[in-house]
Amino acid sequence: ISPLKYGVNAHKWNPAPHVSYGAKSVTTPPLNADFHVFGCEFTATTVRYFFDGTLVQTVDATQFPHGDVNVWLTSIASYLGGTTAVDDTQLPAMVQFDYTRFFLPGPTSAVSIVSPASGGITVSDANTTLRVTAQATSSDVNFPPTVLWAKVSGPGSVAFANTASADTTAQFSASGNYVLQCEATVGTSVSAAQIPVAVNAPLIVTLRQGEFDYSHVATFIRGDSTGWNSGTRDQFLVGRVSSQPLRALFSFDLAQLDSTATIQSASLDLWTVSYAGVGTVGAVQLRSLNATPVEGTGDGSSAANGAGTGATWLSRTGSVAWTSAGGDFGATVLSSVAGYDATVPLAQKNFASSAGFVAAVQSALNAGAPLNLLALAPTTEAGAVNAYSRLQSDDSSTVAQRPRLTLTFLGNLAPTLAASIAPVVTVGLPASLGGSVSGATSSEWAALNGAVTFADATAPGTTATFSQPGSYLLQLRASNARGEVSRTFSVTVLSRLETWRTTHFGNTADNDLADSNGDGEVNLLEFATAQNPTAATRSTPALVKNGAMLEFTYTRSVAALSDGVTFTVEWSDTLTAGSWSNAGVTEQILNDNDNGTVQTVRASVADGTSGRRFLRLKVSN
Repeated sequence: ISPLKYGVNAHKWNPAPHVSYGAKSVTTPPLNADFHVFGCEFTATTVRYFFDGTLVQTVDATQFPHGDVNVWLTSIASYLGGTTAVDDTQLPAMVQFDYTRFFLPGPTSAVSIVSPASGGITVSDANTTLRVTAQATSSDVNFPPTVLWAKVSGPGSVAFANTASADTTAQFSASGNYVLQCEATVGTSVSAAQIPVAVNAPLIVTLRQGEFDYSHVATFIRGDSTGWNSGTRDQFLVGRVSSQPLRALFSFDLAQLDSTATIQSASLDLWTVSYAGVGTVGAVQLRSLNATPVEGTGDGSSAANGAGTGATWLSRTGSVAWTSAGGDFGATVLSSVAGYDATVPLAQKNFASSAGFVAAVQSALNAGAPLNLLALAPTTEAGAVNAYSRLQSDDSSTVAQRPRLTLTFLGNLAPTLAASIAPVVTVGLPASLGGSVSGATSSEWAALNGAVTFADATAPGTTATFSQPGSYLLQLRASNARGEVSRTFSVTVLSRLETWRTTHFGNTADNDLADSNGDGEVNLLEFATAQNPTAATRSTPALVKNGAMLEFTYTRSVAALSDGVTFTVEWSDTLTAGSWSNAGVTEQILNDNDNGTVQTVRASVADGTSGRRFLRLKVSN
């Protein structure tokens, strides 16, 4: 009987033998001080237990057959008198239950971030755009989830291309550390996932049990009960009891970090439980643990509970013994917390970063091994007075007070992009894309609008040819195992005529019907016949009679032809309005010259019967 904790468990009675699954003791605030909500969600695959809305235990329901569900409630409905001793704390013994309700499950949401990869990503600069993708699901296909991206923290603003899309991009306004979140909603069910992003800065990642599917080892071993395993206990004890030491063990998987990452800082935060420890504990030291422990399934209530499944004072796995009883740990103190009053509840204890702590993390990362740590209080262990601190373990019902390892490092790098392209190019002419990509497994150029032909879209340095004049957006993308980034470039594509105007007049303004050089030919005709509109020159077509045919030979610009300028040779016998015609006119391209910039064309037409015939070249745009 205790108003400071309760137990959860799932039992299978039939068929025999009786087996239980997921037994756990959950530490709580004083239950006799206020009402609380105890919840249990039973599905075909999972049993989940809640305390005041917080998940405290999850059990794989596929391990046992499903039948009727029985809920056992034990209550002390009146004051029993006196006090109840609970772990050295005296509290009134009064607990009361109000009511029990059963609910039909509604649709639930779930979300996970697919890219960037777990552990976050480092983006080279604020000019680089990051692709972010998530997988959002609903337990009921009739209720699809809605998605919402948002910035949780960071020094600048984050512009998402579409906050309501599971696959979108994020653009950062300033360098620094950000945390992005994707939220999925189905009815009243809301779930969220977060990812850290560093922009031109070291990446900061926190590793904590129950946050974004991360799990690690956190338990303790005791010299007073050398065979006891406390793997599922919601707390661990550090200090001395019954004249014997109590020590904490940790093992953090570092797989979220690239093996080439450079660690810059490391710290560990712990929190005391909601009720008191005993006495004053001397300085608590953090040491490297030389072997990886197994947490085990015992709740620390007896030698039989969880026997052989995990770390004890004598064994690190349940079957593999420590070299020395109490753990194989290093002589170097990585970090320490000054001695403190162990009776103060919910106090945060920080093992600050140090050169030794950083080196230990770097060594584990380089070896592809987990970070194994041991915490002990040497002066308390060697003293004559029992004193111990109760610290919340990875099984604490309060996720925010479970052990938290914080690492700052250079790594988890996104590809680095650089590219250059002339902001103004000419339609139909290959434009050089001077791109470079590093740290990528693949890269690609893409046009976000319009028709563009790339010589080799997978090559950062290539050329692009545009089919029509206008404004284009080109994007260079690159990806690796960490994620995908991109840069977007604006390009103005001019027609051949606009390029010609810019070359000769310095702008693209339409002055086609002006005669800029005063030579009697308007600028459009100068363009069409490949002339310089600032020099007094004229087009010089030739007209000869060849038998019964008249042959009119002229030169035209290939650029003008490509731009849609039309060339029409017409004839008239009277020179009167409306008498001009191109009936019977045939054309032949005699040659391409000047590197294909101009063509010589011969137009032929019968000489007529009137004794005279006039020919002209008409140019239209």
